[in-house]
Amino acid sequence: MRRGVTAPTMDLTRGLDDRLLPRGALALGILFAAAAGAAAQAWVPPAHVGSVNFVYQDVDHVGHLLADGSLLEGFDSATEGLLIELEYALTDRVSISVGVPYIGAKYTGTEPSFFGLEIDDCRCWNHDWQDLQLTARYNVANGDFAFTPFLAYGFPTHDYPFVGEAVVGRNLWEWRLGFDAGQRLDAISPRLSVYGRYSYAYAEKVLGIGTDRSNLSASTGYLFTRKLSGSLDVYWQRTHGGLTSEEFVTDELFEQFDRLLKDDSFHWGGSLAYSFSRIDLFASYIEFESGTDTHTGHAITLGVSWPFEL
Repeated sequence: MRRGVTAPTMDLTRGLDDRLLPRGALALGILFAAAAGAAAQAWVPPAHVGSVNFVYQDVDHVGHLLADGSLLEGFDSATEGLLIELEYALTDRVSISVGVPYIGAKYTGTEPSFFGLEIDDCRCWNHDWQDLQLTARYNVANGDFAFTPFLAYGFPTHDYPFVGEAVVGRNLWEWRLGFDAGQRLDAISPRLSVYGRYSYAYAEKVLGIGTDRSNLSASTGYLFTRKLSGSLDVYWQRTHGGLTSEEFVTDELFEQFDRLLKDDSFHWGGSLAYSFSRIDLFASYIEFESGTDTHTGHAITLGVSWPFEL
């Protein structure tokens, strides 16, 4: 267990941190990140310790929230994904990770899809590799209080399609700068901690329009036993720029719908983690509570991590 962590101790999801994308399979980014929270990212492992991580996620989108927050039903979709990630601590303060997700998406709505594409209308699964994610972190404090800034760069593994419901990503590069912070609450209970994350994403512009994002999460973690921990979590996203769904007034803009949508959202959830001698297991549930120009639905995540030392 990493020193000072009294909440979920596996960092299974850093390869896709905070990349909430607006439609179908695209939403997997933030959800992978949200699955483990920031606890294991605020408190860092010692030098020469690493892990190989596999995270599976199933997302059920049961409707669209429009620009005024009202629900549009009949345009459901399903997404599944497997994140493969390698993490390694170069020193007691510096760690790096590389990860890539393999994602599947399918349109399941009762209404014809917005885009009128064969891959949507056939209700077929579309599977493909998404974006490679490189992350570097530098720990400033690692005691009862932990603080760890990070810099991440993500880019498409290839030129995959981005138009439609059953697509795996936006096919854009982006930089993210942020920090993880955590505080043990020993004055209340040595088993209790709070932690959070903020990140700002600078995304590739499309048609001269930016869709930079701020993502903020906050969690309360509790260590039930030496091996079992849990957390309650909330997540916010704010898109700086982009277009509301009412502003796609030309064919040129509509062809870039997923890339340019101004997706704002609020999610909540919870997680459980269990540490064995040579393996860590993780599970979480996330509910899409509210937002504008986003999805409603929920996500279930299962993860496994194999730690190692070199």
